[in-house]
Amino acid sequence: MALGQLRELTSGAKYDAYARRTDGILLALGFVFLVLWTLDTVELGLPSPVPGLIKSLLWLIWLAFAADVATRIALARSSWRFILKHPLDILALFNPALRPLKILAVFTNGSKVLRGRGALNATRAVALSAALLMWIGAVAILGAERGVVGSSISSFGDALWWALVTTTTVGYGDFFPVTVTGRVVAGALMVVGISLIGVVTASVAAWFVRLTTAESDERDEASIAKNEQEIRRLHDKMDVLEEKIDRLLTTQDRQENT
Repeated sequence: MALGQLRELTSGAKYDAYARRTDGILLALGFVFLVLWTLDTVELGLPSPVPGLIKSLLWLIWLAFAADVATRIALARSSWRFILKHPLDILALFNPALRPLKILAVFTNGSKVLRGRGALNATRAVALSAALLMWIGAVAILGAERGVVGSSISSFGDALWWALVTTTTVGYGDFFPVTVTGRVVAGALMVVGISLIGVVTASVAAWFVRLTTAESDERDEASIAKNEQEIRRLHDKMDVLEEKIDRLLTTQDRQENT
């Protein structure tokens, strides 16, 4: 094995081991960050020490995210390949306005909750992804739209309703963004909403195909079992007939001999 290939395998093993150790921690930090970010955006009347404490915790978690990305770049087989495959992590770290993207990257890249096979796991993954995206979109749109002249989104309830109808691409038009940031968030949710609808449709179709295939297999197995039973009964009848014929032939031979 070439020295370069050996180094690549070693680097890959180190990266995988680091990811296994830190994915759960990052997922927990992602939840904490999301809750704190929501409180910081939604609740404006918190007591004096609380807002400062929340912002300090947000920056500490952000530093942990930054250290994690730097470590993954250093351990990856190819640093440039990692950067190209994880643009959300890089963009979110360098642009504070894109912090929600980092939360999304933590949940989608490191969450073991969203992994697995089968219809149940696929449905759970879609539901969790949709809920997470609507939550992030609601907080982001509220932070961008609240207090802006001409904006119709002034509460977290309004923001959640807007995120729901936007993600599902219904778009009633009762709430809509007027700022550039809000429209960017809306565009992202629309694109993701179309993707989620496609995933849901594909998952349901695949579930029906598996269900139909399973029922067909059960019918085939039942038919095969029934045929095997008929064959065994025929064999038994043939054995009985052969015994009767043998007895008749034996009796006939004895009569001829006498």
